[in-house]
Amino acid sequence: MTGSVLTPYSQETGGSKARLAYRLFLRESFRTIRVTASVFPSSRFLTAAMLDHVDFRKTCTVAELGSGTGVMTREILRRMTPDSRLFALEINRNFVHHLRTSCQDRRLTVLHTDASNLADHLRAHDAGAIHAVISSLGLTGMKAEQRARIVLQVEACLAPNGIMTQFQYLTPLAPVPGLPNRQIPWFQERQFLETYFPNISAKRVLLNLPPAVVFTCRK
Repeated sequence: MTGSVLTPYSQETGGSKARLAYRLFLRESFRTIRVTASVFPSSRFLTAAMLDHVDFRKTCTVAELGSGTGVMTREILRRMTPDSRLFALEINRNFVHHLRTSCQDRRLTVLHTDASNLADHLRAHDAGAIHAVISSLGLTGMKAEQRARIVLQVEACLAPNGIMTQFQYLTPLAPVPGLPNRQIPWFQERQFLETYFPNISAKRVLLNLPPAVVFTCRK
């Protein structure tokens, strides 16, 4: 685990706010399950696995893809240095509104956009190269063209030696309706990411619902 810099962060989430955020996540998950891919927000164990390999002492600009209700966003802000910047991209309008109103930090810019527009939005905000990308996107459920376009954007925006973390849920293969002995082929996320990154490590996070594997990709 690399060192983290803990900075004052006053946006504490009380029990009532946490319950409100969970109800919002649950409602939106059922409404757009192919996008969220889960009815449970990321656990602290998954959050730690996604962030522990990022050296926030040397990371000035971070992009978060799929910020949801801000579970991981808040922990990123807690670890960031006072002069760092975080760009949180989220396609769900209700999540964007929730994050903008509940997580007010001068280092945070919440963008209501698809991750495939990453480069354009960073350029519009004079962000320069990105040192770390934290992605909670459900690549498994995307069409091949969409996931390739997103990762190409990440690769183009990352600084030399930049890092991207991405997780995939460890769920059973789903049976194909009408064909009980057939299953949908499992998307090999690591194999896909190896097309774009020369150095990838993986860590399973079993204390998460559902269990997941985190891929740490270095440029």
